[in-house]
Amino acid sequence: MKKSILSGVFLFCFSGSSFAGFDFESKAQQLLGEILANPSAFFYDFQQDLEGTLPLPPGKAWGLHTGLFPSVIPMGYTNISGKYRLHAEGRMYPGLPQMDLIGGYWDMIWAKLATNQSDDVDKASFNGYYYGFILSSSVSPRIRTFWGYKRSQLKAELKLNKAQDLMGVSVTSFDSGFKDDFLIAGLEHPKGINKFWSIQLNYGLSEKIITTKVCWYGKWFELGLNIYPEGVLVIHPVWNFHLNF
Repeated sequence: MKKSILSGVFLFCFSGSSFAGFDFESKAQQLLGEILANPSAFFYDFQQDLEGTLPLPPGKAWGLHTGLFPSVIPMGYTNISGKYRLHAEGRMYPGLPQMDLIGGYWDMIWAKLATNQSDDVDKASFNGYYYGFILSSSVSPRIRTFWGYKRSQLKAELKLNKAQDLMGVSVTSFDSGFKDDFLIAGLEHPKGINKFWSIQLNYGLSEKIITTKVCWYGKWFELGLNIYPEGVLVIHPVWNFHLNF
């Protein structure tokens, strides 16, 4: 049980690597080596999957958001995000963009289970948060642009009292973090009542990282693809749930 919990923290990174004629074991070892070389960057990509950086729909003042896949399943990121509309577009004076405050927090439940149930794990802690704002403005009845800023931080720590073998790679401990300030720019296009699609770019000012997000969303759910050109896993399919009121 203890070894399966620890291995489960890394399992998802290998799920898309096996196909006919492919050396799964060698690729898995290579991926695990890349993760251990910079674990915070790997786990941060999954944090971005759950971050709610879309503007609130017109007429909505509050929003709640949670990442389902790959955030909760399989990564075990229990998470909650919120949005608050500070003012609506054009309400204070014509041309003033809508302004939403955003923020959220997550904590990996698998890490807590590993700490509680394994004698070999002295400490396992994976968590993070983000906050920022989004401005949005209509350029036509069918197009709304948005841009903004977010500050994201992640902490990844693992301490074992003896080395563990994970797919041929010896793991003892790591303690790393990730923190950056991001500029956000995107475009939103309605496709019907409570139906939208959008494309978004994020740029990290410190790490000089560019990421892309394409998504389709309605009243309750958001489906999308996050693209991380410098990540261990370049493409992440994403499924999130939200409530706006």
